[in-house]
Amino acid sequence: MIELPPIVLVPLRHYQHLNHAAATYLGLYLVTFLLIIVFAAGIYHRVDQRPHRSQRFGQRLKWVFGGYVAIMSGSYILSTLNRMIYHQTQTANNANIAHLMHNNPLGTAALAFSVVFLTPIAEELIFRGSAMNLFFKPSWVWAKVLFSCLIFGASHANSTPISFLIYAYLGAVLAIVYTFSGDIKNSMLLHGLNNAIALISLLL
Repeated sequence: MIELPPIVLVPLRHYQHLNHAAATYLGLYLVTFLLIIVFAAGIYHRVDQRPHRSQRFGQRLKWVFGGYVAIMSGSYILSTLNRMIYHQTQTANNANIAHLMHNNPLGTAALAFSVVFLTPIAEELIFRGSAMNLFFKPSWVWAKVLFSCLIFGASHANSTPISFLIYAYLGAVLAIVYTFSGDIKNSMLLHGLNNAIALISLLL
């Protein structure tokens, strides 16, 4: 289901200004995302095995920014290897996003909003909240992390083994933050921060 919203967004590339048809595609795009979030949240709340911990703002901040430092460090190394070995300056997934935004203010605005806010919520509910709790016992911590990072890496467009590892590594950090912080909101915030900074670099 998480692959559907970008497909819905493709026809929007033919509209430079907001009209009835463009508004229909935008509405369908947002409704599709919201349905996915509601569906994934329903599964997550049924299978959630973790005791919920209340956290202060400072604790949450440490998980989010600590996780981002880990993401940037690993991604820098893997991206450098990807350039050196495969001469790829950006992943296929980022290239697809850039293509959807190309010369289209409506598509760019819709994609920017979803990438920073909707995608992190939906993907964390799916790849962390649901997948990690649905198939494994609570004590199988590293099996859950491994499974989550592999399916997360496979769900993103990849054209080289290292670009797969970039997303798998991102998924692993998000899974670790979710698991050891005890709160899926932390991985959502980290995911949103990572996407926002990546989006800014794409736009620039």
